[in-house]
Amino acid sequence: MKQLSLNGTVIEISGSGPPVVFLHGVGLNQTIWAEQVKALSANYQIITYDLLGHGKSIGVAANSPLAEWVGQLERVVRDLALGSFSLVGFSFGGMIAQGYASKHSGMIDKLVLMSTVYDRNESERAGVLARLELAKREGPQAIIPAALARWFSPCAQPDLLAYYDALLRSNDAASFLSTYECFARSDTELRGALKNFKRPTLVMTGELDMGSTPEMARKLARVIPAAECSIVPQGRHMMTVEMPGEVNSVLRRFLEGESL
Repeated sequence: MKQLSLNGTVIEISGSGPPVVFLHGVGLNQTIWAEQVKALSANYQIITYDLLGHGKSIGVAANSPLAEWVGQLERVVRDLALGSFSLVGFSFGGMIAQGYASKHSGMIDKLVLMSTVYDRNESERAGVLARLELAKREGPQAIIPAALARWFSPCAQPDLLAYYDALLRSNDAASFLSTYECFARSDTELRGALKNFKRPTLVMTGELDMGSTPEMARKLARVIPAAECSIVPQGRHMMTVEMPGEVNSVLRRFLEGESL
């Protein structure tokens, strides 16, 4: 594994083969992909990085638009001199991936939108905005217990919950709030953004994901001409770390062009 810091972004590169870039979600960092790196780096060059305002990458200003994180991905692609590559976006990372793919479809071999948000309904939008206002009023730590309860199954390992509780609490509050505000509001600008995107696309989420629901995944897949949809049985939001075997099996088959 090689670690780089380029223009304020901390990047890790593992393995060799066709490049695949992975984007994490709000409040997390690139460590969420550890099991995917282990499973796929024998056949692919796996590129992960900390989003702006997360992990070891530089912070992000208040009221930053989605274009700020799309621009970060554009710089990573440029700085690593990538040609075409596959792109996997998780949660907020899936929103970034949608924004990038809508501008640079010719750069993408395959696109995976995992546990991501698309066109929230009125109730879903009210819920995320209420969490945003609570985080602004009482601090980001106020929404952590409920987030973990939504993200993980009731039988999640205590050490796993402890790790992600500590990770969420380690975030810079200002950067987290800026990112969470973008996450809460930017789904409206992505409606129909990929209606002309014709590269192979996989939209996947967990059967029990309360924030990135199966209904959202199916709605998003219907918009994209070459998309297929995969719902992981019993999966919750953090299925990348709770159910890596199931997730990696779907990813591997899709990246290798096999039928799901």
